Amino acid sequence: MNRDKLLLIVLAVIVGAVIVIVVPTIWSDNETDERQPTTQEAFNVDETSYENVALEAATIMTTWHPADDFNRTDAELRASHLMTEERANRIEQPERPATGLEWNEAAQHNATSQPAVEINYFTDVDAKTVAVLAEWEWITDDDSVTIQSNEERIYYFAFNDQGEIHDYTYETLPRHQEKEN
Repeated sequence: MNRDKLLLIVLAVIVGAVIVIVVPTIWSDNETDERQPTTQEAFNVDETSYENVALEAATIMTTWHPADDFNRTDAELRASHLMTEERANRIEQPERPATGLEWNEAAQHNATSQPAVEINYFTDVDAKTVAVLAEWEWITDDDSVTIQSNEERIYYFAFNDQGEIHDYTYETLPRHQEKEN
């Protein structure tokens, strides 16, 4: 019986030590976790964040300075800070300069494109992908010449878990003309 009592006392001391030492440590760790987000929580990006980055990227990518830009790819390079390093490194600058009546007229008048961008909710896209409709007009520094664009673009931006663009594409379409009443 003395042996059984001794075992019970040892067991009681061990349980008491666990309660006194281990439990407060666990509680203090939980309080720390509540004050500081975990690494996973810090990278938890929501749909609104994707949309904001997509709108910013589309704005940058459709802001062209034909008198200074070699071609439209210069604008894509300016938006590379919103992309993964791998995707940014895949942007290829064409060997030929941009051409076309609109681009040449804008260059002649030292005009800059001024985009209007909006989320395109009418496009069926995968999760973590945002579609953006971009239209633009050309404005000179002194606002004396406005060149109306006859094109618009729909951009498709795919995001990683950190909210970076890991891929994108776009299609250029004839500009939708609003009907006058």
